[in-house]
Amino acid sequence: MNKANHIRISMQENAKQRGFIMMRNLMLSAAFFVLVVPAFATELPDDVDARKILQRALNAAGGERALARLKGPTLWMEKGMFYGMGEGQPFVAQYATKWPDWYREEIEGAFVITANDDSVWVSSANGVRVLEGDLLKERIGQIKVNWAMMLFPLTDRAYKLSKIDGIEVDGRATVGLKVSHSDHRDVKFYFDKTSYRIAKCETTMIVPEHGTEPVLAEWFCEAHGSFVGGLPSKIKLIVNKKLYVETETVAVKVAATVDPGFFKVPK
Repeated sequence: MNKANHIRISMQENAKQRGFIMMRNLMLSAAFFVLVVPAFATELPDDVDARKILQRALNAAGGERALARLKGPTLWMEKGMFYGMGEGQPFVAQYATKWPDWYREEIEGAFVITANDDSVWVSSANGVRVLEGDLLKERIGQIKVNWAMMLFPLTDRAYKLSKIDGIEVDGRATVGLKVSHSDHRDVKFYFDKTSYRIAKCETTMIVPEHGTEPVLAEWFCEAHGSFVGGLPSKIKLIVNKKLYVETETVAVKVAATVDPGFFKVPK
């Protein structure tokens, strides 16, 4: 699955320095919630419906077992166009991950952004910058959103799921699912009502080209099945209602050999 929200190819040095964007509680019995926590019990049916939607989406994407392979070392490559500075600029991106803690994104000729647990740093021709404070929190949140978009992580009960109204996406009816987690802002998934494949995802995030406040980011998904399982391999990212990135996964390898040295935190 594309992590296109991390891709930021900018001709300005300050944008390169920031990097782009571009992702367990124990479960008590239902009886306990009904008897001891009545307020929560009223929410239980929505959660059940939401998890049924998730299960259908997981099945449409190849099943939990297939998607679980993404938790191991994975390499993939994307090609696309970046429109954040106006005119489209072609790019090639290389990714190395061992979710949920290791994440490395290299935009060839521009920068490398790397995450190891709660540390994130950006490498470019100007050196290495270790992120701190709000910028670090924002970047980690965006990486965690990427992880959530792989669907498999949502089976963890740390994610709160809620059924929401579907919308029309490119003429297709959808069913909606809202995902909440303490690590990132809420994410809305819209699944094709017939196939249950991802049609659209949306959240809010800070994008340097659009200021310092979070703006709406929308991923429109196509070409399901060329990534892992039935996850989409073509993504169109719209930021603040403007085309930001178009990208396609052109190669992927799971159970890959990933150099641990990539993720050594700089001192």
